Amino acid sequence: MTDVQDEFQIPVYSGKAAVEAGYAQAQQEGVPFFGIEEYEEGYAVTYDLLPADEQLAPTARKEVQTRLTAEVEDIVGDSELATVEVSKSVNDSLGNVSLLETEASARRIARAIAPIVLDAANWDDR
Repeated sequence: MTDVQDEFQIPVYSGKAAVEAGYAQAQQEGVPFFGIEEYEEGYAVTYDLLPADEQLAPTARKEVQTRLTAEVEDIVGDSELATVEVSKSVNDSLGNVSLLETEASARRIARAIAPIVLDAANWDDR
């Protein structure tokens, strides 16, 4: 079985400048931005389909929402995992989960949604 992390090459961007550079590259290449953002306060997982001029189909957006809710609840409910206040936002073209305390938790979230978000078959025809 292929590891989603390897299959989708989920990068970690350390700091605001790295995130901005990642967005600029996605925009230049016309591909979605998808990555783990590392900040002093913790980690965030962000997807943005706007650089590819795409958006998720309604059923795909609902699936992302469902998977994110389940993963966040599992992470927050696991006494073995350190957590801070975690929030999530999902819409047709942009989604974010923050702040996660560890990169491992952020990768868990990213692996849960990458197969949906990054599969062009789940994008809405415009």
